[in-house]
Amino acid sequence: MKNVAPYLRVVAGMFAAISLWLAVVETINGKFGNAAFQLVFALILGYLSIGKPLRDRRHRIRAERAAIAARAEAGHRAFLAGDLNAAMTPPPEPAPAPTVRRGVVIAAAIAAVLVIVGIVGDIADGLDSPSDDNATTTSQTTIYAEAPPSQSTWPATSPATTARTTAPVSVAPATTTPANAATTSAAPRLAVMPDVVCMDLQEAQDAIQAAGVFYSRSVDATGRGRAQVWDRNWIVVDQSPPPGTVIGEGDAVLSVVKDDEFSGC
Repeated sequence: MKNVAPYLRVVAGMFAAISLWLAVVETINGKFGNAAFQLVFALILGYLSIGKPLRDRRHRIRAERAAIAARAEAGHRAFLAGDLNAAMTPPPEPAPAPTVRRGVVIAAAIAAVLVIVGIVGDIADGLDSPSDDNATTTSQTTIYAEAPPSQSTWPATSPATTARTTAPVSVAPATTTPANAATTSAAPRLAVMPDVVCMDLQEAQDAIQAAGVFYSRSVDATGRGRAQVWDRNWIVVDQSPPPGTVIGEGDAVLSVVKDDEFSGC
């Protein structure tokens, strides 16, 4: 069992890192109960893999120091009693420190690589919540079969947006008064919404910015609330408002799915 214990600590450390990452993902997705459970599990495994060996090492160092102090005290008393042989007795040899085997180091390196690869892949996939793993791609395919992305499923354009689209934008003539100058500088940016359906999210955002509006929003079209961490891994399947509408900052909302999910494009 003594030879297997270091490898078991490596396995416990790997699962502790995975549980800690899952706690971070659940927190990002707003599922704090699941995050707390994962965090407690990570702390338990972390203690078994790192905390307990550190505690044993601290106890061993304290025992060695206590033995040296006791030997020094005994030598001092022997010297005062005139027993020079007992006073000159060398201190006890410290217990040899446990050696770290090469196999344990290799196993720890492999476990660290697996954890890092898993975290990077999870980030690339959009930080899916582990509690949403029961959702099937069949239900997603049914949703998009009933509502193709080429037909907008968003509500009708609001009266304010329609007014901006149909009414010409009037610009007051420039004057030299400070009040008019402040009003002109505070005027919101307006642009014409381009057609960005079937683009990847990064290209769609670039197109909207090129049209003259910097800020746009994106939402998970499946309704699962996944975060779009890596924009190039997502495809736009719907947009609001439709192309040709005059928009301002934050008016553009893009519905997206992952590259490997049904998009109809």
